[in-house]
Amino acid sequence: MKGSFDLARERPAWHLLVPLGAAELALLTALGWAPNATFPWPGLVVFAGAFGAYALAAGRITRTSGGGALIWTFAIAMRLALVLLDPELSDDVYRYLWDGHVQLSGVNPYLYAPAAPELAELRTAYHGLINNPSIPTVYPPIAQFAFLFIALAGGTVLRAKLLWLALDLGTAWLLGKIARKTGRSVRLTQILYLWCPLLVVEVAWSGHLEPLGLFALALAILLARAPWCVGAATAIAALTKFAPAVAVPALIRRHGWRFLLGFAVTALIMYAPYALAGESLFTGLRTYSEHWWFMKGPFTLLELTFVDPIRARYAAGTIVVMAVAWASFQRYDTERTFLWVLGTGMVLTPTLHPWYVLWMLPMAALRASRSWILLSGLAFVGYYGLGSYQETGVWAQPPMARLIMWVPFLVLLVYDAFRPWQEPAESPDGVADGM
Repeated sequence: MKGSFDLARERPAWHLLVPLGAAELALLTALGWAPNATFPWPGLVVFAGAFGAYALAAGRITRTSGGGALIWTFAIAMRLALVLLDPELSDDVYRYLWDGHVQLSGVNPYLYAPAAPELAELRTAYHGLINNPSIPTVYPPIAQFAFLFIALAGGTVLRAKLLWLALDLGTAWLLGKIARKTGRSVRLTQILYLWCPLLVVEVAWSGHLEPLGLFALALAILLARAPWCVGAATAIAALTKFAPAVAVPALIRRHGWRFLLGFAVTALIMYAPYALAGESLFTGLRTYSEHWWFMKGPFTLLELTFVDPIRARYAAGTIVVMAVAWASFQRYDTERTFLWVLGTGMVLTPTLHPWYVLWMLPMAALRASRSWILLSGLAFVGYYGLGSYQETGVWAQPPMARLIMWVPFLVLLVYDAFRPWQEPAESPDGVADGM
């Protein structure tokens, strides 16, 4: 899981950033606002152009000097260009609003699905836009607290987006601090994060909650010399979406009992207000883990091997456990643990919605990992079936689209795994550590 962009001679950064930033801004604006930018075509082509401008800017930024303010200026402009749009690529934000709405009405969101007759009197104008209305919420307590905050602030899509965008920009600021502390390029780290087209689209346009967890991941990496704080931040990330919880055993090995205590106390405090839901706390999660699949890649090989999809999921889980055991044995630092454990899970998952890839972005930006940055572009191929879904209700996931998404990434991932890696001057834990 290695790979980086090369250093070379310097020239003024605005020569690079102005044309490429303007190109990415124009293409992302067209993707959201142009009435003919439909999916799969020409929407995927427009996004590919934006990703090309992003990759070119990131690949050459270290050959220039200055430009930090321009990186932020274009990053903010890209987000403002899409923030007023209604979500079209995903309807998850309406579930966020619903969970916050029922909490504001005094109802535990884990007890009832949106379609439950017990909640009929609470239905809103957007109720018909809520996805999977017969399934109780899958979102953990930190996400639920954020949804409640949005409801208290007015409960609109725009207010949800503004919260996520604030956390999104905060994450970029934290990553800059980590890069500076560890002797890495702040400009490269921040352009890889801030200009990532997938991040801009999924947060500013679709309103996905990922920045809440990404902020916590970055905080855990930054504060890695304070085990209590690492534990609390990891808990916040894991209680936004559960995936980071898999890294806990390896982080206990690295940071000891103080990490465990920080994680456990935070988790208990966050779950306490919802504890009366009992087993219903995980009803939605169980349904999701047993039945969901989307744009699966290497997991397909496990299905062919084990035939039974449930056994294939157990096999994938076993491999992830092995990755956790290896990270524990090696006592990897916080950043590297997240990279390997979350990365292994992402490669083997049966469900990879485009926005899931964002969970790798903080580590990919810090490490300038070409393979994971590439996947952030290729993951958008998942929207190939959006047009058919809007017309027929069936989301097409043809094998060719899945091959286009997975094969280039996996080839580059393996290739970069054998390339030499120059260690950062200092890891956030205070010990030099590489990919």
